[in-house]
Amino acid sequence: MLTLFNWPVTVFIAIILLIVLWIIKQVFFQNNWPKNIKVTDIAVFFAWWSIAVTTFEVWHIIMLAPMLLMFVVWGIALALYQGFVRENFETRRFWLIWWRISTLASYVVLIGISAFAYFITRT
Repeated sequence: MLTLFNWPVTVFIAIILLIVLWIIKQVFFQNNWPKNIKVTDIAVFFAWWSIAVTTFEVWHIIMLAPMLLMFVVWGIALALYQGFVRENFETRRFWLIWWRISTLASYVVLIGISAFAYFITRT
């Protein structure tokens, strides 16, 4: 994987971009920011990039594809839950819940992989 930065720098960039996007939202788009879009929804793409770079540089495999496949399985489970258990499937609600779960899981994975990679490479 071709990258200009080491994995700690990519984690730092992902966190800084999340903070910068939040500041831009608070300062410039305070009144006309779409209410259903959160800053983490946009910044998750940088977290995915950081996950891919970190896993490749530390373990020489890219864990992003299995993680995205896991999100697909979660989407299927969520669709089955909404369809059969709640008996009320709404497409908009499904995509919103699925994206929020995927975003939260992405940040948890980023933090976990970064901490694990730090403890492995600190010697």
